[in-house]
Amino acid sequence: MTDRQKQWLIRILLGGLIGIAVLIPLGGLFNDLVSGGLLSSRTSFRLVSYDLAYLTGSVPLAFAIELGLYFLMGAVVGVSTLPFADDGPTLVCRSLVHFAATAAALTLLVVLCGWNWGEFWPLVLYLGLLAAVYLLIWLGRWVGWYVEVAAIRQKLGLSPGPSPLKWRESLPYLPFAALMCLVLPMAVRLTLDSPIPLFTAIYAMLILPVGGFFSGLFLGRRQGFCPLYPVACALLTLCFVLLAKLASNVADGVMIPIALCTALLGNAIGALLRTVRERRMEK
Repeated sequence: MTDRQKQWLIRILLGGLIGIAVLIPLGGLFNDLVSGGLLSSRTSFRLVSYDLAYLTGSVPLAFAIELGLYFLMGAVVGVSTLPFADDGPTLVCRSLVHFAATAAALTLLVVLCGWNWGEFWPLVLYLGLLAAVYLLIWLGRWVGWYVEVAAIRQKLGLSPGPSPLKWRESLPYLPFAALMCLVLPMAVRLTLDSPIPLFTAIYAMLILPVGGFFSGLFLGRRQGFCPLYPVACALLTLCFVLLAKLASNVADGVMIPIALCTALLGNAIGALLRTVRERRMEK
C-alpha cells in the first residue's frame, strides 16, 4: 500500500467515525421531526428512522443501515480534505466526481431515512444546500491559492506594498464572506425554515461563527490584521437581516455581532500567529 493510499484510508476511516458521531444526534432530531417516531407521541430525539425501520421490517437492521449511511457521509467528506490533483483541469474533473458521490450519499441518506417527507422538493433543497456548502469550501480554497500566488509575487518584488487598512488584501475573501453571510442564510431562510427557523438557528450558532472565525484566521495568518474584513462580514450579515424581513418576522439581528466578533477574533489571532512566525524567522 502506497503512502497516498494510506492517507486515503485514514481519511475515510476517520471521516466515517466522525460522521457517525456527528450524525447520530442530528439524525435523531431529523428522525423525530419527519416521522413522529415509533410511538404515537413526539419526542425530541429518535435514534432509528421510522421510515427505514418500516422499510426493512427490523429496528436493529434499520439502525445498522443508518450507521452505515452516516459512515458513508463522513467518509466522502473526509476524502475531500485531501488534494485531488495538482493541475487545474484534473482538479475540476475530480472535484465534480467527488461532489456527485457526496450528493449520491446524501440522497441515499435522505430518501432511505424518510427525511424528505416522501416528497421530491425537500431533496432538491438538501442538494442545493450541499452545493452551496461545496461552493463555500471551493471559494475558501481559491482564496488560499490566490494569496499564495500573491505572496510569491511579493517575494519576487512584483507586487506593491500593503494597501491602506489592507483593503486590497481583503478583496479575495469578499466572495467567501458574501456567500457565508448573505447567500447561504438567505437560501436557508427561504427554503428550509417554514414555519420554524430551525436551520437558521443552526446556521447562526454553528456555521456562521465557525466560518467567520476560520476565514478571519486564514486571512490574518497570510496578510496580518485586516480590520475591513470583519466589518464587511457584519455589513453583509446586516444586508441579510434587512432582506429577511421581507420574507419573515424572525429577529436575526443577533447574527450581526456574531459575524463581526468571530471574524475579528479569528483575524486578530491569525495576525498574532503571523507576527510570532516572522519574529522566529528573524532570529
